Amino acid sequence: MTVALGIDLGSTSITVVAVRVDGDNARFVASHSMPNDAETTSSADRAVGRSEWDLDAMVSRCIAVAGDLCTRIGDDDVVAIGITGQQQGCQLLDTEGDPVGPFIAWQDQRCKDRVAGADGDFLDAMADVGGAVRVGEGLPSFPDAGCPIVTGYTAPTLFWLDAMGMMPTGVASAITAPEFLAHRLVGSRRPVTDATDAAGWGVFDVPRRQWNADLVDALGIDRGLLPDVVDSCTVIGGLSEDVSEAIGIGSGIPVSVPSGDHQCAFVGAVTNADETVAVNVGTGGQATVYVDDLSRLRRRSEDGSIDHGWLELRPHIERGHLLAGVGVVGGRTFRTLKDFYVRTAQNVFGIEDVDEDRVYGRLVELAGDVLIDENADVMTASALFTGSREDPRARGVFSGVTPGNFSPGSMALAVFRSMAGELAASYRSTVELGAGTRAKLVGSGNGLRLNPVLRQCMEEAFGRSVAIGRVTEEAAVGAALTGAVAVGVYPDIGAASRALER
Repeated sequence: MTVALGIDLGSTSITVVAVRVDGDNARFVASHSMPNDAETTSSADRAVGRSEWDLDAMVSRCIAVAGDLCTRIGDDDVVAIGITGQQQGCQLLDTEGDPVGPFIAWQDQRCKDRVAGADGDFLDAMADVGGAVRVGEGLPSFPDAGCPIVTGYTAPTLFWLDAMGMMPTGVASAITAPEFLAHRLVGSRRPVTDATDAAGWGVFDVPRRQWNADLVDALGIDRGLLPDVVDSCTVIGGLSEDVSEAIGIGSGIPVSVPSGDHQCAFVGAVTNADETVAVNVGTGGQATVYVDDLSRLRRRSEDGSIDHGWLELRPHIERGHLLAGVGVVGGRTFRTLKDFYVRTAQNVFGIEDVDEDRVYGRLVELAGDVLIDENADVMTASALFTGSREDPRARGVFSGVTPGNFSPGSMALAVFRSMAGELAASYRSTVELGAGTRAKLVGSGNGLRLNPVLRQCMEEAFGRSVAIGRVTEEAAVGAALTGAVAVGVYPDIGAASRALER
C-alpha cells in the first residue's frame, strides 16, 4: 500500500497519521499520538505569562511517534511526508540552523508587558510604529496582514526581543515549530516557509503572498531573520539518513514544506471547499469559508486594502484564502463552565477528587434534557468569557434567570447556544463581506464530535444539518495530503481533498 505520512506538531500533543494515496482515492489508515511535554518554562516564568519549550525535544518526539506508527503499518511504501502544527511562536537559529535560546510559543504573554515610560504594552507600541488600524473596539492589525497583532505571534516576539535589548548574538534566522521540524528531517541549514504559515507572523502581505518588507523595516526587524517563502506543496528535501534510520523507513523520502494547521484541518474536513462552511470546535473554535477570488470582498476606501472586518483572512494551501472567525468561543468556553462546577464540588461540598470528564458528560446530559423539553424555561447567555476579537473587553453574561431555570442544565444549554450563535454570526459576517453563502455545514474537532447537544445547537444556529466525518485527525490528514500533492500523486490540494474518503 502506498501511503503518505502527516505529522501534526501540536501544542498539547504530537500526532502522526498514515493516509493511503493511490491516485483516485485517499483513505485514512492509522494514527499514533503522544503528549507534547517538551515545555521548559520555569514556575517563576510561567507565573508572569511566559511559555518556553525545547524544539529539539519536540522533534525527537515526532520521530519516535512516526517510528511507532511505521512499525504498526508494516511494509507499506511511504512516498511522502507532510507537516503541520502550531502556526505561531518564535525560534531563533544560528548560521548552522541550530536553536539559539528556547522556542517562545504562541501562548507566551510577554508582549503584553507594559512599556517602561509609555502608556501601553508592546503590542500597542508595535501598532503605533507600524501604523496599525483598528476595527471598532477590536485588536489592531496592519493593512492586508490578515490577522490582528497578538502576543505570541512571531513578529511581535521579535519586536519585544529587540526593544528589550535581548536579541542574542549570532542569530541568523527565525522560524516557527513546523518549519523547524521539516528543517531537521531533511538536514537543511536554513528553514523555509509557505504563505499559510508565514501569515501567522503578523507582517505578511496576504493578498500578494509575500513579506511586507516596508512594514518589517518600520518595525526595526532584520529582514535577514525572515525565511524564504516557497509555494505550498513544494518538496524541500529528502529525509536524512539519520532520521530515516530512527523512524525505520527509507532515506530520501520527499518532505513537503509545512502548511498551517488551520488550513490543513480544512482540507482534512471539507470535500468541496466552494460549497462548505467548516466549523471546528477544539480548544478554540473557528467558522471558516474558502474564498477563491479576493475581488469578491469589500475594500477599505482609505488605503485600498481588503476589508475583512474582525475576521481573519488567511492564505489557503496553494491558492485562494480562508475567511474565518477565530478564537471567540471553543472548547475552553465549555471548560469555563465545567471549572465552575468542579470548584463548586470542591468548595461547597468538600469533594476534592472530582472526575472532571464526568462533569463534562453530565453537563451535556442535563443540557440535553432541557433541550428536548418543549415547555422548559431556559435562560440565555453570552459566553464571551474572555472577550472577542470585536471587543476584547466583552465578558460573559447570563440573562433571563428565574427560580425555575437556575439549573446546571439550563446554564449549560445557554452556553452551548451562545457558542453556536457566535460561530454562526461569524459565518454571516463572511457573507456580508462578499464571500457568498454556503449550502453545506461540516463540523470537526472533539468539542463538537463528542457533544451531541452542541451539534444540535449548531444546526439551530446555522439552519442546516451538520455533517461530521469519520476522520478525527483532520490537520494531520491534511498535512499528509500536502505531501501527496508535492510528489505528484494529486494535481492540487483540491483534488486531494475530494479524493479523501470521509
